Amino acid sequence: MNPLPSFLCVGVQKAGTSWLYEQLRQHPEIWLPPIKELHYFDHLYCPANRAWTQWHIEQSAKNLLKDYLNQAQAVDFRYVRYLATMASKPLFTEAWYRQAFTRRAAQGKLLGDITPEYCAIGDEGILYMKRLLGAVKVLWMIRDPLDRALSQLRMNAGRRGLSADTPASTWLALAEDPEVAERGNYADYIPRWERHLGRDAMLFIPFGQIGQQPEAVLQTVGQFLQVTPWQGYRLLHEKVHASPPYPIPEAAVSYLSALAQPQYRFLRAYFPAEFMQAI
Repeated sequence: MNPLPSFLCVGVQKAGTSWLYEQLRQHPEIWLPPIKELHYFDHLYCPANRAWTQWHIEQSAKNLLKDYLNQAQAVDFRYVRYLATMASKPLFTEAWYRQAFTRRAAQGKLLGDITPEYCAIGDEGILYMKRLLGAVKVLWMIRDPLDRALSQLRMNAGRRGLSADTPASTWLALAEDPEVAERGNYADYIPRWERHLGRDAMLFIPFGQIGQQPEAVLQTVGQFLQVTPWQGYRLLHEKVHASPPYPIPEAAVSYLSALAQPQYRFLRAYFPAEFMQAI
């Protein structure tokens, strides 16, 4: 039977998961699929995501293949075949997910899957994940709720072609998209995952520590995953997929600030003060 991940990073969006992916894939004892965010579990258990998950996999494989062929001195046709298989139907079957971890370079490594949308897969999804993966460890990136929501709003605005000249009413409508709140719903997601896995199976990483102490973050993650300490990480302070610095109208900021208050209350009750100071 093909090996499967021993750890997941399940969230949240716009909280440094891409940075973590780029760093952990440098560790000689860890292997992550070349397609970040496989979306396997959320495709199955978050029906709304099915509108775009197949496009994401196909586009990711296409971009990887294009970059590889532009740079390769000699073509590894096994890698080309691997990417083609990942982007070919049927997608999001258990066999497809197992296929993601069959690269020769993955053999003997600690395997992981970093997909922030997994945080929302619900009880049924978590139970299936446990049956499939067994005693998996889970990483959480925790960012200030309002800052996270504003970053997601800027990302969504960039994807839709909004600008500083866009009317405030359009920004507010974008802020009211339920997805913005759901992607950072710590108060629902964290207790749900804890009920099924236990707190000892989860590691929480404050987003602010990435910028201030990236080496310490990676040391903590390595200890949690029980891999050999690694000093070879590069580009520790490099931002990955930073949102464009759009100024956001006050109406949208006020709306998201009010929406974030239950999340602040939950986080303050769940984490010690020093952790909250670092998010």
